[in-house]
Amino acid sequence: MRIFFHALFLLSLLTACAKPALSPALSPTPAYFSTRSSLTGEWLGGLTLANGITQSVVLNFDGSNSTLNVEPRTAATPLTLTQEAEVIRFSATGRRADPFKDIEFTGSLSTGILSGELHWDGETLPIKFTPIASVETSRLVKYGGVYRFESGRMLSIILGPSFESNGLQFFHAGLTMTDFSNGNSRGLYPLDDFTFAVGALRVVGAPLSSRIQFITDEQGNATGLMWWDGLDGITPSSTSGQFADRVNYSTEDVTFTSADGAVMAGLLTSPEIPEPHAAFMMLHGSEPGVKDGFGQQVLAHYMISQGIALLTYDKRGVGDSEGVYRESPNEANINLIASDAVAGGEYLSTRPEIDSTKIGLIGGSQAGWVIPVAAAESDNVDFFVIQSGPVLSFAQEDRYSSVTNDGDTATTYDAEQLDQTLREMKPGGVDPIPVITELTQPGLWLWGSVDKSVPVTVSAENLQALIDSGKDNFSYVILPNGDHNLNESAHGYFAEIPYSPRVLYFSELTKWLQQNNLTTEE
Repeated sequence: MRIFFHALFLLSLLTACAKPALSPALSPTPAYFSTRSSLTGEWLGGLTLANGITQSVVLNFDGSNSTLNVEPRTAATPLTLTQEAEVIRFSATGRRADPFKDIEFTGSLSTGILSGELHWDGETLPIKFTPIASVETSRLVKYGGVYRFESGRMLSIILGPSFESNGLQFFHAGLTMTDFSNGNSRGLYPLDDFTFAVGALRVVGAPLSSRIQFITDEQGNATGLMWWDGLDGITPSSTSGQFADRVNYSTEDVTFTSADGAVMAGLLTSPEIPEPHAAFMMLHGSEPGVKDGFGQQVLAHYMISQGIALLTYDKRGVGDSEGVYRESPNEANINLIASDAVAGGEYLSTRPEIDSTKIGLIGGSQAGWVIPVAAAESDNVDFFVIQSGPVLSFAQEDRYSSVTNDGDTATTYDAEQLDQTLREMKPGGVDPIPVITELTQPGLWLWGSVDKSVPVTVSAENLQALIDSGKDNFSYVILPNGDHNLNESAHGYFAEIPYSPRVLYFSELTKWLQQNNLTTEE
């Protein structure tokens, strides 16, 4: 099972909306904001080939060390660069991992834009490269947070981590935006210290389209942002030039003690609202998870958008948590992790800002075995959400993953025949169904239709059988083209994650939270 793993200008508009004015430092400039009179630095451009594939090309001009790479690939290919008067030429010869054999460019630098014609393996296409600015990490951190538009649309902005595998980057090297209204996950590409272009896919920038501009206080902390649907242009319209406030919330390092005396290190992220509100504890998949990982931050921001607190924690034996980390999904280890979840629920019930009748568990993958056990053992777990969790035994799930290779590589198999094999297998190892059968709390399962780690079809059949027998406290949704992490994906392969356009589950989870009276407006 794979690890389960975003000024003075417009003063009249802002005043009319009772919003703060932007400082003079944030006055807008015409299209493309980071003008550059020389080639030195990073540039981003895109082109769509005859086969319909759009390639996002990053240039980095640094004298004799100039390079080119195609997002999200990590390999940098050396460039040969020449400049004669106003004519700029560069070329590159692809290597085995590159999606091209030969590239040649001829163009010029004018008004801060590098434009011309690019020859890509026999195709000749016009292309423009936008200069990408370099912004200090200390400034980027101050832009992180949750932003709310008047329409109710909410954005999460987080400084992404660095993680690469098999020559691909899985996070944008900078700020990542997640739009909870449509699930869009996008890298933000700096045009200057305050202005950022919105990328096309999770780790693919070109073609750049929208842009945002952060509004800051005297200390450089973001207090809001402006959004434009176009990369250039100044005049706002009904769909661009929108203002979003930065939402206030608190984070607190906390600890709670499990049944065996091991102290778990947690992080409680809470909305700043006066009345007691619901809370979730987030459990990990089969991974040495931490309390402040990227997925934990995104989910915390989502919960804040719903007026709900989230407790995350360093998994047992990881980070600052005591105990011994074990990966094995055997009964003893599942029960031990479940005891940590029970302790987290008990801790949440002691917090005065938390409604003690609205405490839940949420988590994915391996947590699908852990959460039912914890929900059965705890008096404090009132509801739960399981993302990509198996509703069958470990032996059945392991058989599925061995055939699909967890989506690490493409494999050929008969999906219907594999499902039938699982139906005919006797449960072996951890089996959640007997425990799930006894649960009375409302529970939601969220699955992706192309999950290559968990057999969704058979899991859904098993859960539907329980629902048909009278367990109307359960519900589930199978998200079309959802992978194991509930990202949109063509086939559910691990290597497709950087190319994903969006996270799929937010709208379905929001509906379920509202149906169970768990959301709270600020």
